[in-house]
Amino acid sequence: MKSSTRTAALIAGAVAVLLAPFAALRAASGPDDPRITVGAAASATLLPGDVRDPAGRMIANAVWTGLVSYDPKTGAPVQAAAESITSPDRKAWTIRLRPGGTFQDGTPVTSRSFTDAWTAVLRSGWAGSRLLTDVARVKGAEKGADEIPGLKVKDARTFEVTLDRPLTGFPALLGDPAFFPLPGGVLRSRDWTSYGRAPVGNGPFRVTSRSAREIVLEPRKGGRSIVVKAMPDARAQYAAAESGDLDVATQVPAGRHESMEADFGDRHRAVPGRDVTYLAFPESEKRLASPTVRQALSMAIDRAAVTEGPLGYQYSPADALVAPGILPGHREGQCRPCVHDGKAAVAALADAGGLTGPLNLWYEANRGDDAWVRTVADQLRKELRLDARPHPVTGLAKALDDREVDGPFVVHTTAAYPAPIAALAPLLDAGTGFDDDYTADLVAQAERAATPDEGVIPARLAESALLRDLPAMPLWTYHDHLVWSERVRGVTAGAFTGLRLADLSVKD
Repeated sequence: MKSSTRTAALIAGAVAVLLAPFAALRAASGPDDPRITVGAAASATLLPGDVRDPAGRMIANAVWTGLVSYDPKTGAPVQAAAESITSPDRKAWTIRLRPGGTFQDGTPVTSRSFTDAWTAVLRSGWAGSRLLTDVARVKGAEKGADEIPGLKVKDARTFEVTLDRPLTGFPALLGDPAFFPLPGGVLRSRDWTSYGRAPVGNGPFRVTSRSAREIVLEPRKGGRSIVVKAMPDARAQYAAAESGDLDVATQVPAGRHESMEADFGDRHRAVPGRDVTYLAFPESEKRLASPTVRQALSMAIDRAAVTEGPLGYQYSPADALVAPGILPGHREGQCRPCVHDGKAAVAALADAGGLTGPLNLWYEANRGDDAWVRTVADQLRKELRLDARPHPVTGLAKALDDREVDGPFVVHTTAAYPAPIAALAPLLDAGTGFDDDYTADLVAQAERAATPDEGVIPARLAESALLRDLPAMPLWTYHDHLVWSERVRGVTAGAFTGLRLADLSVKD
């Protein structure tokens, strides 16, 4: 009797521990609680210039207002903190700020709030520094530098930015957190640790408390507070949203993907993203130089089986080089070799003279690609009878530079701004050695077009040219998932912002 009583007590205790987080959520977000709760993986940092994960980007877009924001329907950039962004040649840009902008500590937002913040990003070597040096290519911008020659303050509301070459998409790039402003106090003190714990931005929400369990955001102009709960487990998020203990879940477990509509009705959404995973081909490996060989390999891969298997429904099979979250730009069904067709793959490889010897699939170790690379290798062995072998390596970039890579290698890209050329340009510098004057000229035309709309046509022609030679075959694109309770409305999201916290409200 004592044993059974003890067992029952242990079981009851275990159940209580399991349900404790949900009970806490229920207590914190009951029907009478004005706060809105959002579940997300904990952000690595709240420093906007160093944001590198979806949760950090989501919070940054609530705490800061950039020079531009992104239209929730079209994804197009719209002026926000900027009153105007102009250029006579798309190389020298003049940015004029809206009057009256302030940080949440009451200090004014000035030109130096931006120029000094961008310099801090470079000086500190934060994640956003790549956007200044490699994408925008601001004149003289170098990682670790104390000043940027391409930045010049004209007055409190006006500054100039000079790039190394014309870039029509520069205004669209300015919505990234790397280009958000910082207040003078932290720019002078450079106490980034303290600032990261309690950041001060110029956006609609301010951080009032932060702990390992949650971040509380208070609206500056009245309204409901938002509590971002640190919930890295997708199953816990989903269950809490389903029971009404959480207002919005930003992750959906693989096992519940098929049941979202049954569980939530129309309260679920997949948000197309801007990330694409490719298998690229090194120029030095002549046996892989034929586009027909590359097409055969591409057709032999069953992308849906991978995205529904080891990738757990968090990705969608690619049908183009440009990710679906880039509008305008993505065109469905552009990549015909991306359609799985085993018989056509066998025939194409035979027409190309076959492929002998080991086929190493190179990828960066410890990045989480092991399972799907093994699956792709299995598919190539089954469909084409190839000796395909996963080949993890620490330092893939160095291996490419040293010309050690002798087979297809994994490339992950993220479009820096919403334009098709932002997705295509990185493929010319992905380690493939692809050198085609026609394609390079089209990319240059798209980057320096008079308007973003005029850049779409050369970008599409460049995509067609790249699909013809296939220096990199698209595999799949990442997408976000959202499910929410009956309590909230206004759930919107974008590929470049994530969940828009400022749009959330509670139903009357």
